[in-house]
Parts: sequence; C-alpha cells; structure tokens
Amino acid sequence: MHPLNTTKAGEKIHIQCVGCDCKNACRLREMGCVEGIKGKIISNNSNVILQVGDTRLAISKKLARRILVSLN
Repeated sequence: MHPLNTTKAGEKIHIQCVGCDCKNACRLREMGCVEGIKGKIISNNSNVILQVGDTRLAISKKLARRILVSLN
C-alpha cells in the first residue's frame, strides 16, 4: 500500500484505507470514495483527480497523503 498522492496519471487503484479526520473521511465517503472501491487516476499535478465510477474527485495533495491505495 502507498499514499494516493504518489500515484501517476492513468494508474488504476484500489482504495485500502481513508485515514483522515472524521469530517474529511465522511465527505469522501459521501462522494463514493470508500475503502474497497476501485478507481483511476486522471491527473496528479497540484491536486489528485480520481475517477470513481462516473464521478471525478479533486483531492488536495495534503488529503491524498492520508488515503492509502494499492495498484490494480
């Protein structure tokens, strides 16, 4: 497992752990970013753009460090 902010555009990931504070974790889960889900990295520049299903999420680098993923 490694942090989401270390991924590269085009990589397919599997979210393992959302280890941020309750407020951020709850918001991410509301938007579909939950443990066990698969997604794809669209961009990893100033923010991480993560596609989960039909939804694209812009996640700050600071928050992305707290989300652990594995590569598919």
